Amino acid sequence: MKKQLLNVCVLAVLALGSFSCKKVYDDNSLAPLDQAYAAIPVTVTNANFFERFYVVTATAPSGAFSITFSIPADKGKIKEITRVSTGTSGLAQVQDGSAAKASLLYSWNGLTGAASGSVVTPGNGSNTITFTSDLAKYTAYRTRVGTTLAPIAATASTNPQAPNQINFYFLITLEDGTTIIPPLVRVRAI
Repeated sequence: MKKQLLNVCVLAVLALGSFSCKKVYDDNSLAPLDQAYAAIPVTVTNANFFERFYVVTATAPSGAFSITFSIPADKGKIKEITRVSTGTSGLAQVQDGSAAKASLLYSWNGLTGAASGSVVTPGNGSNTITFTSDLAKYTAYRTRVGTTLAPIAATASTNPQAPNQINFYFLITLEDGTTIIPPLVRVRAI
């Protein structure tokens, strides 16, 4: 009987000890169950679909499309869309602001040397901004940079379960100088 009482007491002490421990996350990482929200969330207000990413449609072969970004009104005003890129390495191109990589951007000014850079889309002094383009411009971009950087054709897919979707990446600059990379936006050629 004494042995059983001793076992129960030891188990109770171990149980209390294991439940009383709390992990301290001193390295500012997220706790296992914490939500991961962006400090300044960006939404695409004119998206036709949301399938893990925002999807905007354009009618092939030369259809126009626009992507309207919005941030909460209390987070500031959008100054410009600084850089735009596409393809599988588009995120890296948007993050790299070097003049050497400027010719790989979708929004390239067409110049070389020190004058090369990205063409910005200016804001209107509000918390929204619209990027406008068309599939014909994307086709010209694809011809310029090659199919390695822009692998998706600007044509409608014959398989409706696997549509052609062009990945677009953006770098948005706010009026206070803060830069934001919003979520990937896909343009679906239909």
